[in-house]
Amino acid sequence: MPVREIPDPPAAPRGLVVVAGGRTDVGRVRNLNEDSYLVAALGRDAVVMKGATTTLTVPHTPALLVVADGVGGAASGEIASLMATDTMFIELRRRYESEWPRTPAGVEAALRSAMSSANHVIFTYASGNPQHRGMATTATLALVHHSVITIAQVGDSRAYLVRGGEARQITKDQSLIQRLIDAGEMTEGEAAHSDRRNIILQALGSEATVIPDMYREQAEVGDVLVLCSDGLSNLVGANDIARIALADDNMETVCERLVSCANSRGGHDNITVVAARFEPADPNEPPPPPAPTTRESTSPGLSDRVRRWLR
Repeated sequence: MPVREIPDPPAAPRGLVVVAGGRTDVGRVRNLNEDSYLVAALGRDAVVMKGATTTLTVPHTPALLVVADGVGGAASGEIASLMATDTMFIELRRRYESEWPRTPAGVEAALRSAMSSANHVIFTYASGNPQHRGMATTATLALVHHSVITIAQVGDSRAYLVRGGEARQITKDQSLIQRLIDAGEMTEGEAAHSDRRNIILQALGSEATVIPDMYREQAEVGDVLVLCSDGLSNLVGANDIARIALADDNMETVCERLVSCANSRGGHDNITVVAARFEPADPNEPPPPPAPTTRESTSPGLSDRVRRWLR
């Protein structure tokens, strides 16, 4: 899949604070939730939340937001999505603690590397455990730093930017349906009812290598960034995402209402959403601290869990 050339954005103001929350739900049909999400600040401990709502305010350090939609049946998809969120957090946290990139291109390279590490962990585990052959996961990862949103995507979990009352889809699905739409062989209306809508062209763990699509956006005060699995985007359109995202400043409430909307329309799949609102920084806040020069502890259990998977 071709890598997209993205021009560097203009210099960004540093006067924004990210307030983010996440929610995942099994839906109304499935018995197992194979989705995972992460809301974290790289400069402090974080826990991968699953099955609950969490909110994090990030005033200075990079904010990391991830949605992963596992596939593989039984418990395989659940393991794959958790591997992805764990591994990407650990890899980016290590990078932050050692030498964090200072350029947009450097941040993109760090996100690609984190995606590749997650792909390696999942692919290696599946190769050594026949009962989990075929396990994989989508992943959409957004890193926010100094008002710049950098996104890496594999699969069809989406990112939307809500601004001025409208939700604009940032990412393009890596799916067969999207390929047919781009080729003019299928309309958006036909795609919504196609039985091939769940066929994705790339996933973490399905092959030995992976090539994420990269995107970059400049955040503004009042923007809301929404990441979601297809359990939400297949049932809740952009207009409803914008309406719900702007109806409340509390990101927990926004995530819960988006999940409830998808469930009210059938809840055919697991539903996961992360929402992040950009607010003006307090002018009395002290200046941002430098990135740590000595290693800090990561969240309890994350590193140990990844090591066990790779045994």
